[in-house]
Amino acid sequence: MADKKNTKENELDKLFDPNNSNDSFSKIIGKARRRSIIRNILISISVLFFLIILVGFSWLSIMRWSETNAIRDIELFNRITNPNVEESGSQQQGNSFFEGILRFNRYKEVEGIPVDWSEEVMTYSLFGGVSGFAGSHSPVQLQEEGEDQVNVYDRETKQRMMSFYHPKVAYDQLANGVKELENYPEDTVAEVALSFDQTYSPSEIEEAMPEEINVKWHWTDTYSAADIERKNEGIEEQNGSGAPELATQIYGFDASMEAEGFIDTIETGLSIENGKYVGEYERIHNNLTEEDSRLTEENVEVIGAVVTGSVEDLQLLEDSTMIRSSTLGVTANPYQ
Repeated sequence: MADKKNTKENELDKLFDPNNSNDSFSKIIGKARRRSIIRNILISISVLFFLIILVGFSWLSIMRWSETNAIRDIELFNRITNPNVEESGSQQQGNSFFEGILRFNRYKEVEGIPVDWSEEVMTYSLFGGVSGFAGSHSPVQLQEEGEDQVNVYDRETKQRMMSFYHPKVAYDQLANGVKELENYPEDTVAEVALSFDQTYSPSEIEEAMPEEINVKWHWTDTYSAADIERKNEGIEEQNGSGAPELATQIYGFDASMEAEGFIDTIETGLSIENGKYVGEYERIHNNLTEEDSRLTEENVEVIGAVVTGSVEDLQLLEDSTMIRSSTLGVTANPYQ
């Protein structure tokens, strides 16, 4: 046993003897150094791989959060805009590392017939912003031959866009879309925008409409006294020529939603912190309630409507005293 111990000690003395020419010690140090380098490389790769996964999941989560918020904001706002426009779902696609694109397929329903309407395309960012594409989004405008009236058409589908006339604005001329229906085949079904001579409640409108007419949407008076004054002053400056409100510029609610649904939408929009349209919800709320009051159904006044029906049925509206003006929207043929 003692001999074995002495042998080990001799080997160690020999290993650490500075006069020893044996390179065993150098080999051991080199081997240990290589192991240390390899271990450090493996640790670095593992940490880097973990960080990549962590950043990837974080990016995906934030983009999904931004996408969800963007869809929420857009769909909520669409509940009080875009008369008689329905959505058939949204599609998402990536645009860059920091931005995504949302496409909303849309259509209009006219007497049970779906009619194509333009897509709504919006972008959302990693940091929560929502916006439309840059560039011109103006509709097509064509003036009728021999007349001053300008017809407006959807940019993509080339279908007629509805226009609305506020009862307190003194327009130089008013459209009569119901009368235009005389020029359409009898089997045509159409969408018509009605502008009333004053404010009405939804129930009053339902009672006044013929049974054959379907009321689809109510145009709500969200204008302040200053808004109306500016519009009338603008008409005077243009020597009596004033443009009506396009369907993309007004607010209201689906007839099936009723005024309570309109109020709920406004209040929900106000409750969303940093929502895209919170400023517009505040403006509408303040105009309807004089800022500090609580919004109730009594504040919701209807000044127009969107109705659908056959050419024959819609012509029943021609003698209605409550209708100040009417414009045609989309038309369709049930047999095409």
